[in-house]
Amino acid sequence: MISMTQRWTRFWRSSLLMMLTLMIGGLAQADSATPEQVIDSSYQSLQRLIDDKVLVAGMPDDELLALMEKELGPVVDFPRIARKVMGKHGRKASEEQKQNFVGIFKHSLVKTYSKGLENLDQLKEVEIGKAVYDKKKKRAKVPSVITLKDGQTFQVQYALYLNKAKEWKVENIIAEGINIGLVFRNQFAHFMEQHKDVGKVIDNWAIATAEKEEADKAKADS
Repeated sequence: MISMTQRWTRFWRSSLLMMLTLMIGGLAQADSATPEQVIDSSYQSLQRLIDDKVLVAGMPDDELLALMEKELGPVVDFPRIARKVMGKHGRKASEEQKQNFVGIFKHSLVKTYSKGLENLDQLKEVEIGKAVYDKKKKRAKVPSVITLKDGQTFQVQYALYLNKAKEWKVENIIAEGINIGLVFRNQFAHFMEQHKDVGKVIDNWAIATAEKEEADKAKADS
């Protein structure tokens, strides 16, 4: 049985890798694209970015952010994810603060997942499973297995929803059994308890999140 420490270690490693597998290389998403095709195209595009030396370890944060904006935008609904992360506290935020948080949230993800670039050469393959739909066929979960060259495997599940334009968008990811959206939402709620002000939480999100991630990883490694 995997211990909680091992689970968190695997979570951080798989979450870094899964974000990289979502780097969409100019994917033109058609109405008929299935959730599986959306995720599979992501992996194929990732391989091209690596082969063409567009995505490389050590690239500057501003370049990675620009690449993320271009490549992830067509598939990941960042505004929707950011709203879910804020949860009920979003009602206390102005529209300007909500828009500001979307940008800050995306940038904090770049800072976090840029650390995973050093693992690019370890990626061997990603096996995409069959999508499981809800009753209304408006949401789907796509399981996948990330395999590294050393044989290690990581379970990652992508949650997608069908938007008004009939496009499948990623709205959450579960890596090694840990719900990433819920992790960030709990962090936002925790920071609200500390600061008692949604504006302060938004302004300090990147710093506070980085500190908590380092503390969680240190705890898992101890």
